[in-house]
Amino acid sequence: MKRKVPIINHQTWNAMIDEVSRRLPLRFVRTSRRWVHPWTIAPEWSEAAASWVFRIRPGFVNGVEPEISTMAMLASDRTLDRIEEESGKRPEKKQSVNALITEAPQIVVPSTRIIGKGAEAEAMTSNGSGDFAFQFESVPEFFIQFGVTDEKVVFQGNLNSGIQEVQYESAGESPLLSACDVVLYVDRAAAKLDLIQGNPFLDSYSALLVINYGRSTPARKRPWLDVTSKYKPIVEVEMGNLLEGTADPEFDAIKIATIYFLSPPGFSPELPMDDTWTAFVKHEQFWNLCHAPQKIPDPTPIEPIRLITGLAGGIADSIFSSLLAPGNDAFNSALQVLRNRNLAGRFWSL
Repeated sequence: MKRKVPIINHQTWNAMIDEVSRRLPLRFVRTSRRWVHPWTIAPEWSEAAASWVFRIRPGFVNGVEPEISTMAMLASDRTLDRIEEESGKRPEKKQSVNALITEAPQIVVPSTRIIGKGAEAEAMTSNGSGDFAFQFESVPEFFIQFGVTDEKVVFQGNLNSGIQEVQYESAGESPLLSACDVVLYVDRAAAKLDLIQGNPFLDSYSALLVINYGRSTPARKRPWLDVTSKYKPIVEVEMGNLLEGTADPEFDAIKIATIYFLSPPGFSPELPMDDTWTAFVKHEQFWNLCHAPQKIPDPTPIEPIRLITGLAGGIADSIFSSLLAPGNDAFNSALQVLRNRNLAGRFWSL
C-alpha cells in the first residue's frame, strides 16, 4: 500500500517558522578569538635587524591598502615574490623595498625623539627681566608613574651681564622615554603660485600672480605610510614655501599612531635602544578611512601688482616693479587668496 506524504501549505510553514524563530533566543557565533582594529601596531625587538620593529594591522584608504618601505630581510615571501615577478630579480636582504601592509611586513623604527630628560627644546621664551626658558614636549601623564620627568633648562641673565645656564636635574635615576610617529600620506594635486613678470609699457602690468593646480612629480598609485621621529602637521601656507613656488603640499597626511619606548632606570642616554626597553602604542585611528581632496575652484583673477615711482620719467617704474613686486601689499592679498584656494583634503573613518 502506497502511503501519502503529508503536504503543508507554504503559508502555514512560513508562519510556523516565524513563530519558532521569534521564541528562540539569539545565537552569536564567534569566528575569531580576538578581533583587532585596523591600524593596530604591534612592536617587537628583532634580533635579525638588531633594532625595534613593528607590524601593523591592515587598514584601507578608499578601499586601497597603503604601502610602506622596509628592508627585504623583514618583508614576507609574498612581497619578495611579487617584486621578483614584477622586476625579474629578487631583492637583496638589506635592500629597501615597498611592501603592502596586507603582506604583513616588519618595519624598522629608524629614528626616535627623546621626551623628558635629555630632550631637545621645541621653542624658547623670554621675559622682561632677561630670563630665557626653553619649552619641551611634555611627558605624557601615563609615563610619569614610571618615573619619567620633564626636561627643564633655564638661561638667566642678560646680554650685558652674561647669560648663565641653570639646569634642573631630576631626582634619582629616572628612565628615558623615546617616541616616533607613524603617518599616513595620500598624494593629491596642489595649488602653486606663479609670478609672471611683464612690461608695463606693453602689457599694462609689472607682475602678474597666477594660481595653477597640478603636481611637480607623478602621484603615487596608492597611499603610503612613513615612520618619522616627530610628525608636524601643516596648518597653513608658509611664506617661505610660497616664495619658492611650492606653497601648497602635494599630499595630505594624518597620524596613525605614536610608538613610545621606555628604558630601564639609569639607562645611559648615549646608548642606543635595545631589547631591555618596553614599547607602548598610542593609536590615533581605529577604522578604515576615506579621503577626498578639495574640488579645484573656478579661476579667480588676481589684480596685477603695480608700483608707481615717477622717477626718471617713469623709466625706473618697470625696474622697481620687477624687483619689489613679491613684497608689496598686493602680494599679501595674493597670499590670502592662495590660503583660501589650496586643495587640502580631509580624512574620515568608515
